[in-house]
Amino acid sequence: MRNDPRALQFALLSAASLLTISPFTLFAQAAVTRDSAQSLGKVVVTGVTGRGSARAASVVDTAVLKQTAPGTNALKAIERIPGVNMQSVDGFGMYEWSNRITMRGFQSAQIGQTMDGIPLGDMSYGNWNGLGVGRAVDAANLESASVTQGTGALATASANNLGGVVQYATAEPAARQQFMLQQMGGQYAARRSMLRYDLGLRTFGGGSNGVSAFVSVSRFDTDKWKGAGRRLSNFPGEQNLLFGQSGFLGGAGETWHEQVNLKTNLFLGSSKITAFYNYANRKESDFMDLSLGVFNGTAQGSSQFGFGPLFDYFTNWSTARQFAEASIPRYTPLTDAAYYNSAQGARMDHLAYLKGEFKPTATTRLEVQPYLHINRGGGDWHAPSYGAAYSPDPIMFRQTQYNANRMGVMAKGSGTFTMGSVANQFEVGGWYEMNESNNRRPRWRLVNYQQGPEVDFTNVLRLDYDRTADVTTNLLYAQNTSRLLQDRLTLTYGAKYLLVNADFRNNGNTPVNGRTAPIFADQGRPSLNIEMDGGLLPQVGAVFKVNERNELFANWSENVNQFPLNPAGGVYNTAVTTFEFFKSTAKPERATTLEVGARTRRGAIEAGLTAYTIDYRNRLLGVALCPQTVTCASGFGNVGSVNTMGLEGVLNADLGRGLRLFGSATFNRSRFGEDYRTNPSDPNSLVNTRDKFVQDAPQQMLNGSLSYTRRRLNLSLGGRYVGERFFTYTNDLATVGDGAGKVPGYFVSDISARYRVGSIGALKSIELQLNANNVLDERYIATMGSGGFVARGDLPTFLTGAPRQLFLSVNTSF
Repeated sequence: MRNDPRALQFALLSAASLLTISPFTLFAQAAVTRDSAQSLGKVVVTGVTGRGSARAASVVDTAVLKQTAPGTNALKAIERIPGVNMQSVDGFGMYEWSNRITMRGFQSAQIGQTMDGIPLGDMSYGNWNGLGVGRAVDAANLESASVTQGTGALATASANNLGGVVQYATAEPAARQQFMLQQMGGQYAARRSMLRYDLGLRTFGGGSNGVSAFVSVSRFDTDKWKGAGRRLSNFPGEQNLLFGQSGFLGGAGETWHEQVNLKTNLFLGSSKITAFYNYANRKESDFMDLSLGVFNGTAQGSSQFGFGPLFDYFTNWSTARQFAEASIPRYTPLTDAAYYNSAQGARMDHLAYLKGEFKPTATTRLEVQPYLHINRGGGDWHAPSYGAAYSPDPIMFRQTQYNANRMGVMAKGSGTFTMGSVANQFEVGGWYEMNESNNRRPRWRLVNYQQGPEVDFTNVLRLDYDRTADVTTNLLYAQNTSRLLQDRLTLTYGAKYLLVNADFRNNGNTPVNGRTAPIFADQGRPSLNIEMDGGLLPQVGAVFKVNERNELFANWSENVNQFPLNPAGGVYNTAVTTFEFFKSTAKPERATTLEVGARTRRGAIEAGLTAYTIDYRNRLLGVALCPQTVTCASGFGNVGSVNTMGLEGVLNADLGRGLRLFGSATFNRSRFGEDYRTNPSDPNSLVNTRDKFVQDAPQQMLNGSLSYTRRRLNLSLGGRYVGERFFTYTNDLATVGDGAGKVPGYFVSDISARYRVGSIGALKSIELQLNANNVLDERYIATMGSGGFVARGDLPTFLTGAPRQLFLSVNTSF
């Protein structure tokens, strides 16, 4: 129902609600106790403890972001925040296939992300409803990243913030005219060039109006730190707008990323209009997903093919052929690893928004923010053929093609009113988005399998699928903040309503059984529709100021997660015969979160402690019915609950003489509440998950850093410990009760050194910066879940953490 009248009515209701707040006296003064991390476009930093917030919250500001190597994804910076488990294969966090976040036991697809309020989606690799923050904005143009670990604010534009929200804020244009130049170089041919121009603040109309803006251009190149990457196709829609395959300094790396950002602020009296545009074009060479046996070098074939943490795609075609033809049993996790180093991912994005912030009177405020996102991309892979139904050769070539168009609008208004002696701040708003996402996967035969990997793009072997999802998202919220006891007690309470509707259609001829049906099978997948009505979702929070130093807070919230709606791997991939059953019986995932905590600020010391409990219900589990390289129908169903409890602590202290100490600690226990059956009618299909630990949810995490600043020098030493993590639902690996379905904990440390040289001629503020990641060269499993999770068994679902890497950068302005 692409033109569902209820969606239009909902959008009109959202707009009308903003126009009917006149009975209240509106005001524009933003308070820290508000849920939003922004006020009139400027970030209000609440510090590492989230002081003043009615929920657990932390902010990573510009000073911390600058300590990382230039070009580092902001995702890497938030790993220091308590409760956040961020994993990536490279030190920059640029390799999107490997990027994973878990918070308090929730997975990446259950955590909301926004940038300047714009929804970034569920962070999946083929993220049909958004894009990674590294593609949304250049890392150097970020001002802060704030995390609410429990649940997001009611106004958060996300349909999947079941377990928390990460909110990124872009930097404002500088007040003075300047050029900024940044050049980085490092190991594995890493290099990054960036040029940014700031217009400065230009006034007009007697000085009451003004405009400021910046534009930046950047290019990042690097080679893989193990193995190599080779490209064998051009991706649909790719544009070499800047440097493309030719690169810039030193030629194109095996992974490259180019980006343009433009941001303009127009000030018209008391009103402000912001325009933002982002262009990103990237190609990344994949690292191989490893099973635990391959990582440990104990899997069959280890001595023959050199398995271990450094094992990667073969760069020699004859070796790849030998592996494909080896006597290793077919259809096992080992053979699903694919063979040749052609595995590539490419994305091109255009993202833009226009935000108007208006104060019609001295006490009124209204915000309207439309946005647009266009995405094109694809992914290459030399994959096993799995028999004659796929290809006469043991290896074939597969490409996944992405095409998505999103547009939406957010609006809100706020006002104040007084009831007796109680001051109240009222806010109401809405979010509406239309998203058309297409996913297509053809396979081709090779020109000559015996001779080399070249692909015959005129010989299509099969089309796994060609699907489109039209998704409309509607959110309406209202909340009030009351201040009592002479502003010592602040109560925030409200509710939101979420409605998501998806129409799926089959553009090509998608076989129900991808393993055996040929491309021209007569039976195609029909068009299907599914709706997710989240109902009314309340939140209540309180902050009590004990005195000027200490405060207590508590928050209770109810939240919901939309159904998996990716057209390729979501509910549309469910077997057609069972889709209607799923539609009539499935319930959306829900979570009730209760958190309480205390914060203190005593001179140079700031600290916070949070305790929480989460009741996560209606857990949805997708059951893969074939290996990940095959492509076939899946199954989805509710399989019970998860019980979570935990403690989070954070400390920030100024020790004097230029020394500053930061530390965070996390204890989390997330366990499945029930067993489940893979087939409800078969009593022998019981999977024993009750009281088992949730996958990729470490019970202990510790983060710490010590920095020293003296005149022109800044030094920082950081360390991070992540405890053991389970990766199967039963916590077993091979047999029932063995408890071996886990990976050990690890410790990594980083060093940053920055020295401000000063000015040389026209060059101002010259800075030299040296970054060393993983100083002790720890060998560990970083990402897990890249190939999914299973009840028991050893899948290729792990990625090795990056080794020690050194980077040197020079920054200047003129």
